Amino acid sequence: MKCVAMAVVDSDALYCKRLSEYIRSHLKLSFEIESFTDAQKFNEFLDEKEISLLVISESLALRLEKENLGRNCKNIMILDEEGKDMTLEDISEIRVCHVSKYLPASEIVDRILGLCISGAEDFSGLSYAVGDNTCRILGFYTPISRCGQTSFAIKMGEALSKKARTLFISFESFSALTSLFEQEAEEDITDLLYFADCERDKFCLYLEKIKRTRNGLDYIAPAKSAMQIKEISYEKIRELTELLAVEAGYEYIIFDMKEYPDGFFEILDMCDVIYTVIRNNSADHYRLGRYTKALGENGYERVITKTMKCMLPDGRDITSYNRYIEDIIIRSREVSGVGA
Repeated sequence: MKCVAMAVVDSDALYCKRLSEYIRSHLKLSFEIESFTDAQKFNEFLDEKEISLLVISESLALRLEKENLGRNCKNIMILDEEGKDMTLEDISEIRVCHVSKYLPASEIVDRILGLCISGAEDFSGLSYAVGDNTCRILGFYTPISRCGQTSFAIKMGEALSKKARTLFISFESFSALTSLFEQEAEEDITDLLYFADCERDKFCLYLEKIKRTRNGLDYIAPAKSAMQIKEISYEKIRELTELLAVEAGYEYIIFDMKEYPDGFFEILDMCDVIYTVIRNNSADHYRLGRYTKALGENGYERVITKTMKCMLPDGRDITSYNRYIEDIIIRSREVSGVGA
């Protein structure tokens, strides 16, 4: 894991401390963050170490000469203050941007991430702080339609996210998932696959930009059309999950399988367990039987042995439905130790 230096510099000790702490807790990349309230100590630090990103208040930046401000810094973010009048153009090869010091900390972090992506060559190799790289893949698939599979998968993901880093990936075109999470996303799984293939050394930067989070669960927006899903291959998914486990430190990855990428059975076979929703009627028994037979005929008996069948109650009975899913989650060994 490569650590990249970032310095937060502001003479307001309380502001400097709070912003530094917020960046550490919300920008979960392998930045080595140093904070300074004294210009002289910061200058001494610059003599010894190169900084990929300097975040500095306008008042302190004004006190430093341009030559000193740009020494050993690749990128500079000026925190503009009211009553100051500083216009700092690019210094040599250094990228400089201005943001208001009084923006919410979340917006400042978003601006930092944007700066990192726009100058990604200065931040290559950034990753997440990771554990032992052990990752379990949970698949959700049933040949039965309109049975509550996605709701079930999301509830499982939210429970897992209480104890471990968890990512939800949906394979469904024209999905209402983003509206369900109440967050729109410009990029989707196809963009993440592209960066995993072509920009691997900057993968975690792009992942941080693309992913969304709800109730602690990270998710990637699904592809927009069935054609795009069909172009997703097993090899691409296998490589992506390796990056998500090793570079991003995810301990659980959830696949909500609604449609059929290339290598559909192989993707199911990647999973450590497959949750299959069933219903007690002859038509659905027939569909499930055809699916099970297809697995056996194509040499994927392992998928059958890893399948956990779940008979959910009618989704229109919200109380019974939620209680049943909570019971499955509590009984599942996947979430042992997760608090209520």
